[in-house]
Amino acid sequence: MLNLNNEEGELQVSQAAQQTVYQENVLEVEPFGIEPIPKEERHGRISKAFTIWFASNLNVVTWFTGFLGIEFGLSIKYAVIAIIVGNLLGGSLLALTSAIGPRVGQPLIPGSRRAFGRVGVSGLAFLNLLNNIGWLAVDLVLSVMAFQKLAPFLGYHAALLILTVATILIAVYGYNFIHTFAYWMSILMGVLFVAMTVITVHNLPAIMVSSTTAGGFNPWMFVLAIAVAFSFQITYCPIGSDYSRYLPENTSVQRVWLASFLGCVGACVWLEILGALTATLGLQAGPMDFFTKLMGFFAVPALISVVLSIMPNNVMAVYSGGLAALAMGVPLKRWTAALLTGGIAALLIVYGSGQFADTYKNFLLLLSYWIAPWLGVIISDHFFNRQAPVGSEHGWSGMLAFVIGVAISIPFMSSALYTGPVAKAYLGGADISYFISMLVSAAIYLVAIRGWKPEKD
Repeated sequence: MLNLNNEEGELQVSQAAQQTVYQENVLEVEPFGIEPIPKEERHGRISKAFTIWFASNLNVVTWFTGFLGIEFGLSIKYAVIAIIVGNLLGGSLLALTSAIGPRVGQPLIPGSRRAFGRVGVSGLAFLNLLNNIGWLAVDLVLSVMAFQKLAPFLGYHAALLILTVATILIAVYGYNFIHTFAYWMSILMGVLFVAMTVITVHNLPAIMVSSTTAGGFNPWMFVLAIAVAFSFQITYCPIGSDYSRYLPENTSVQRVWLASFLGCVGACVWLEILGALTATLGLQAGPMDFFTKLMGFFAVPALISVVLSIMPNNVMAVYSGGLAALAMGVPLKRWTAALLTGGIAALLIVYGSGQFADTYKNFLLLLSYWIAPWLGVIISDHFFNRQAPVGSEHGWSGMLAFVIGVAISIPFMSSALYTGPVAKAYLGGADISYFISMLVSAAIYLVAIRGWKPEKD
């Protein structure tokens, strides 16, 4: 449906795509990619901004994220406070990227060419592709684990193949199908997780006994727990507008922001708090054995919940990964790019599931290092640089701000692969690099664009 002009580096809508009326059709393969959505194709309801982010976060990955505050040595009280604070901060930024979608009418990275230039967009799109492939690989591991518990006769590769094919099929159909799928999954998963919440509450006496002697307060571990919840949310920011770009251009920014915010924060706070509560029970087991022990008689529906709940997240990773590949200039159709993304992620884990807990924690913390400074530039450009001509480019400003933001934040990083001198010597291992890089890049970009004047003909 799309023609790629490599010489110009731009995607043009083909005549066939222009004649296609996509609108609300769910069972039609989406004909558009990363180009701005035409005015006559703009459609949708703001409520879908709630269900897409609610469904994508209503899963066991979110639940296990709540474990981390307890693992850092915090008490239940402080782990819960960190979860709430981190999600409020991160969710507000994710909601901002979603709210920008109707304005730009395209994915946010190719839509940020004014700030980063053509070359910058290609580089950022590559990072976004890695981001989506990584998330898909991590989540597929959990899905396969749960699927094999439900169907022990299935081998690892057979379970992986079934789940990968189902995920790719939904992503191939595209935007409308994904939103419809997320709507029904938010209802189904909502019911199942309510049941799992009731069972968790039934265990509250044991939780309260174990939590009275577990953990305490460490200011730097408290900051680290906030950073984890924050980074979990902003990891979605590069794809925030992917699922709102079809909304009419005059859609209320405030209402899209609110719907997105309530969806992502509501699901994350709910399940992460459950994760923190159940982490104190000391059920020493792998992820799926943990749920089997915790849920008891409800183990089978719980495992079904695990498999199904990760599907929306996986579908979004495949779909947005495909869009990222297009933004890099890869000469493929949208559905083909989605197929490529899903296939690469499946190949990454085809030889085994690995050590989930450590891999996931390190992956989650590392992933946001490029997203935070990118986000600082994006927010500055879209909310403080609206007077600049849409076709103008000052990519050097965005890339300069981005690079400096990353560089300044390096001493404050703390991960399994690298701990900066400031984090090691003064912060007790806490990682505040996300906040620093975002603020620095935002400030530098603002200073740069205020001194930049477009050349006159």
